[in-house]
Amino acid sequence: MIVEGEGSTKLKEKIMMEINSPDWEINDYDGGYENWLDFANPYNKMTEEELLEWQQRPRINKSNLTKKGESQMAISQLINRGVNIIEYMPGRDTPADNTKKITKSWDKFPQLTASHVVNDAYNYAIRPDFNFVDIDFDCITALNLKNEMFAGGVIEFGRDGRGHTLQEITNPTPFTKRKIEFGDKCLIEMRGKGCYSVAQGKLTDPIGKASIFIHDNSTPITFELCSHAFYKTGLICQIVEGYHGSVNDYIIPIVGEMLFKKMAEDDIRAVINKFLINIGRGERQKETSNSITSIINKNNPSKLENLSWDSKQINQVRKTIECLSQGAEVAEEKAKPTPMTWTALGTIMDTEYEPIEEVVEGMLTPGLWFLASKPKLGKSFLTMQLCHAVATGEEFLGRKVIPGSVLFIALEDNERRINSRAKMMGLTKCDNFFMSFTSPKLMEGLEEAIISKIHEIKADPNLLDVKLVIIDTFIRAKSTKKVGGNDSYEEGSFLIDKFQRNILAEGVCAMANTHDKKEKESKGDDRINRMIGTTAYQGQDGNWRLDRTRGTGIDDDTIFTIVARDLPEQEYAIKLNQGSWSMVGVAEKGNKHDKLTQNILDCVQILQDEGGDAKTVELIKKMRDSHLVEADEEKNKLMFDRGEYNITARVKSMRKRGLLVNGDRYASFKVPQIVEPEIEELPF
Repeated sequence: MIVEGEGSTKLKEKIMMEINSPDWEINDYDGGYENWLDFANPYNKMTEEELLEWQQRPRINKSNLTKKGESQMAISQLINRGVNIIEYMPGRDTPADNTKKITKSWDKFPQLTASHVVNDAYNYAIRPDFNFVDIDFDCITALNLKNEMFAGGVIEFGRDGRGHTLQEITNPTPFTKRKIEFGDKCLIEMRGKGCYSVAQGKLTDPIGKASIFIHDNSTPITFELCSHAFYKTGLICQIVEGYHGSVNDYIIPIVGEMLFKKMAEDDIRAVINKFLINIGRGERQKETSNSITSIINKNNPSKLENLSWDSKQINQVRKTIECLSQGAEVAEEKAKPTPMTWTALGTIMDTEYEPIEEVVEGMLTPGLWFLASKPKLGKSFLTMQLCHAVATGEEFLGRKVIPGSVLFIALEDNERRINSRAKMMGLTKCDNFFMSFTSPKLMEGLEEAIISKIHEIKADPNLLDVKLVIIDTFIRAKSTKKVGGNDSYEEGSFLIDKFQRNILAEGVCAMANTHDKKEKESKGDDRINRMIGTTAYQGQDGNWRLDRTRGTGIDDDTIFTIVARDLPEQEYAIKLNQGSWSMVGVAEKGNKHDKLTQNILDCVQILQDEGGDAKTVELIKKMRDSHLVEADEEKNKLMFDRGEYNITARVKSMRKRGLLVNGDRYASFKVPQIVEPEIEELPF
């Protein structure tokens, strides 16, 4: 509310005299400047103190605005910069009461060239494409932050040349519109393809005029930086709009929410400092910084519900904080509902579907797959062998393949190591087997880089289309930033879903190598369950895994398990020799251990890893602590899966079968050591 009184009246008169000066232009009102205050303060909230502060703000110099006769140069310059501009007639191409609402379809407007003659009777609107982003500043706070947050724009335009900034983007990114509101009030918009804004000409009200201010030195930025600046500005505007009460009490729940959403501390402090400046309390920055430190140290975030905002305002601010902390693409994708489509069963049954293309006959289909095992069991050899088979068209483990180009992202290797491994395996040279030893992270450019290479290969007539992409390993490709959710399952699912949509639309098979969980986290003899991130990974197209067998009578035998959506579950015995895997045959069911036997082996192995061999009493305690069994130590018995077992008898039986051997201590036992293949200078 404007404070009335002699002081404020004189202040208004002083400012009115200043803005009537020929050096400055606020607006071109036909009836004088009776409404200048409404323009300067559209929400009518200025106190006398704020009015004084407003007087000191820089205003637009009339000489910077395009005037009659300069429009031609401005429009021509923009067209030469690649800006898409349309020309339309107010009242003819728009309703009589709205000079901005275009009633014709876009294709009815001609494509303007730099030589086009500008007519002052027409309006000229900017249509951003993926190369430009139009930022629309709809409140005073946003306007105050414009030059600081978006200093590298190509132009400023709109009412009196200041309502919009056009920002050039270095990595064109498809989007339509993003809007930040507080309640029913729009504070700032980011407009993309399909939107338009009047840059030169008449606005909706009879006295409103749009003009252009061209920057001599603009700086293109990435879409991510532009989006970050947009949400940062929007958040500052929201908390300025919602401000009430004491500063300290007000910011506690807001900072708490920022911390809860894992927003960067630098961004937290920057947002709060700009908030203080825009409410005229810049002198509190040091004091408030100490309060923020205290909130961080307490690690006890307060809720936005503690503020007197309604649920709509709370959700709006919460979404902005999430977009700022996680990135808009992540936050918005997470919130976007999945559309539902319905098809009658009869239609599905009547449809003749093409058979699924199998990259490896009966073993591998297009989609997202994971390969898991314990460390140093030969995953990298298996994927190298798979890649070479697809690249050359040779068989893989005795199965036919579909020949194609291959992309191998080896994040745990280098060129020297690959050179040695390929020679050891006896691989032949092939020009469509491509390797990279560095990459961006998932959600930070990896998908785009892979797609770009796929398209590059597809455009080369001398190369086959890409059929296989290998990521070794998935954990090294993951970003260190928290994305997609608050737990490992939600985050893993989000990353995987995004990867599938972005990559697998290309019709390729992508396989990511991963490792097992720690032994103590294993569940029975369900091998797939031992993978890191299993719950999220099992929902994909398929899984491969390798397991070293014990006591099967087959030297160096390994169980190769395949579990997939579109293939039957399979288990094979395979053997590694000099870096190359070969098929032994279908795994015998008798080679699989029962759950109790496997749990005993797992716990003995844990005890070995912790410092030595095991004794019966130690084994019982470990199994009980791992919640695998109930145990009666006095009777030397285990209660497992509704049965009762004598642990001494079970261990004796396992010794006879060769599953356990004598330990170094009296009455102790251990898992027999498996000698890995000797590979010079290659730590696999």
